[in-house]
Amino acid sequence: MLPRCLPPNNSSSIGPSLELAATISPEILSTLVAGTAALSVPTATPRPTADVGVIGAGPAGLVLAHVLRERGHSVRIFERRDSFRPVGAAVFMHPFALNSLRAVSPTLEKQLLDVCTTIHTLSFTTLAEDAPSFRLDTLGDAKRVLGAPFVAVRFWDMLRALRVGLPDELFCFGHQLERYEQHGDADGVTLYFADAAQPPRTVRYLIDAGGIRSATRAQLLGDERIPRLRATFSVLPAERVAAAHEAVGGASTPGELGFVAGDNLSVVTMGLSDGGVMWSQTDLAADPTAQLYHDGSDAELRADLGAKYAKSNGWPSGVRALVEATTPADVIESTVAELPVAWRWGDGHVTLLGDAAHAQLPALGLGVSTAFGDVEELVAQLDRHGLSQKALRWYERCRMPTCAALQLMSRSMYGLNKISANTH
Repeated sequence: MLPRCLPPNNSSSIGPSLELAATISPEILSTLVAGTAALSVPTATPRPTADVGVIGAGPAGLVLAHVLRERGHSVRIFERRDSFRPVGAAVFMHPFALNSLRAVSPTLEKQLLDVCTTIHTLSFTTLAEDAPSFRLDTLGDAKRVLGAPFVAVRFWDMLRALRVGLPDELFCFGHQLERYEQHGDADGVTLYFADAAQPPRTVRYLIDAGGIRSATRAQLLGDERIPRLRATFSVLPAERVAAAHEAVGGASTPGELGFVAGDNLSVVTMGLSDGGVMWSQTDLAADPTAQLYHDGSDAELRADLGAKYAKSNGWPSGVRALVEATTPADVIESTVAELPVAWRWGDGHVTLLGDAAHAQLPALGLGVSTAFGDVEELVAQLDRHGLSQKALRWYERCRMPTCAALQLMSRSMYGLNKISANTH
């Protein structure tokens, strides 16, 4: 027998219901209907469209996408840029970066090495007469001693090498994460984007490898990046470098990493295998947030660089040749910043990776290298615990102490660079 509150589904049940409705006054019936309409009906959480949402199509994000797919997980990469296009200058990587890459994918290591320049020489020069300078020609032994070489690579070449094998449908360009919302264990994480035209996406897990401006970190920790330096980066083609050296003097050697400091300036040069050179200048006395070049004209650039790197100031001819070869189109200007050391990288189905977790100053050239170390540890925990919150938490616990130490070491080296560059 059915309970009285649920009349059986037959025609005889309609009559009493109509009779009951007829006894209710129109005013009361109107109030009941309005109240029912005001009730909020919870909407269902959208089903996850991928196992993992990766923020950022940088080196770490691309490597992570490869290894997750190899383990059978579906992936989407959300990238704020509107397309996969040239970006950045060049970077230096330590042997442990390639060791980490080999641990997760020997194929990716080979693809990356094919576009890298092996660094065999390190030199350091100061303009002060009583300050030490040195040259070390044994970095080429790194592969035998440490398992992999020190290398330099154009950033765009690295991105192209690491993207090989990833299908286009993985990438969601023009998707700058604004915030996320976690649901239950089964419902995952919904991502909301700065462009309102982009609909929210739901994934089971969120791994933010999107860099120092991570919206995930901002929501998770609420801290802010710390501006330290104003710098420019330029990658010069071989033909212009050769012509400038012929006119000014000096030489740029492929495979040599050089540091020159003085007059509150720090210059880094990297000779690339094709004869091109990446060089950067850091003005240690400048406001980290103030733009160095305002109108982008050749005259403004020439006046500034000519005054800074004059022969009368003691700058070597090799540096002055690079200055001569540089045009405004070559210059990438940015504020170099770091993040506070953090002892919390994630929560629930969310974690941080790379600069989003531990952005450090580039004094030791550890940025990409440390990010590859993160990927290696995360993959090891995923292999051990599966795609789970437990794997994310173990990854964080294992990486935090090492990365905190590297952040502090980079900060200390930045302080030493300031001292060595102050020749007055």
